[in-house]
Amino acid sequence: MHLTVKILNGEECTLAASPSSLVSDVKEQVQALLSIPVADQKLLFKGKALLDAKPLKDYGVEDSCKITLVVKKSTLKTLDSSNPTSPQVPSPTEPERPVWEKMRVFLRRHFRERDVEAVLQEFKKEFERNLYSLSLDDIERFAITKLRQA
Repeated sequence: MHLTVKILNGEECTLAASPSSLVSDVKEQVQALLSIPVADQKLLFKGKALLDAKPLKDYGVEDSCKITLVVKKSTLKTLDSSNPTSPQVPSPTEPERPVWEKMRVFLRRHFRERDVEAVLQEFKKEFERNLYSLSLDDIERFAITKLRQA
């Protein structure tokens, strides 16, 4: 069967697989075709994340189906960590976002001054990690909840 793998930025590729092919096999083909490391790939089908060890047939993937590829930011973050203007740590000339300043004020009430920056940096890292691990299902649930409240 032939599958189309589409990246959220619009790029796509077509590859061949069988219903018994593992998701990890598909990821390896994507790596060969698009040069995206397997570790940085998250494949979605009908909004559901595909696990590497499962065959495509377990998800109902059939001939001519389209699978969405989300590229994780881990490789980009590793490369950016050496860059002083990385979004994770503002440069001295770049103003910090107001939410982080408010968080710093809050942390000062609960931690010693010398510990505040270390706790804030760890919180920022954890926040970014959680943000980038959201699935389309998570975002959809969040949006539906907020739309119902409006």
